[in-house]
Amino acid sequence: MNRALLPLTALLLALVLPATAAAVTPGIPLWEGAKTGMSAEQVLAAFPEAHAVPRQERIGKRGPERGDLRVKIDRVEVAGAPYRGRFYFHDAGLERVVLDRILEGGMSFSQGLKAAGNVRDALSQHYGEPVKRQTGGDGYLAEWHQDQKRVRLVVVTQSYKVKGFHVIFEPLEQDKE
Repeated sequence: MNRALLPLTALLLALVLPATAAAVTPGIPLWEGAKTGMSAEQVLAAFPEAHAVPRQERIGKRGPERGDLRVKIDRVEVAGAPYRGRFYFHDAGLERVVLDRILEGGMSFSQGLKAAGNVRDALSQHYGEPVKRQTGGDGYLAEWHQDQKRVRLVVVTQSYKVKGFHVIFEPLEQDKE
């Protein structure tokens, strides 16, 4: 692996990988009416612009997001910006929603800072101040907790370019004591 990519890879894994793969409590609100435990059919009914991901296209799509990618939205406007929506399922139903900012033509570092600030401010208006913020040479993370939900803004940068811009809605994992 290229040494320059090692810090980027470490940041991605730290930001996106969940701590454990615990059972999910059904009914936790995630994004725009999507709740944990919903079936793919329920998600498709709730989001008319969504479509099922054919089984042959799901192969290799588990990735760091945990769960199977079964439903996606190719393009949705969120606060005037284009995103893709991905819905991940486990045996117990919907587990996570990931919104990926569509980086048409790329996004410079300065544009990414401005966009991240706007998204962070919008999320803070809805969820309060972030419980966690982390900035480094490889990106930016802000995290909010509300009831049993965790929302994360993850911006990955490399060589002064934004390589990934994600808003992740998932259940807040309970501490195992």
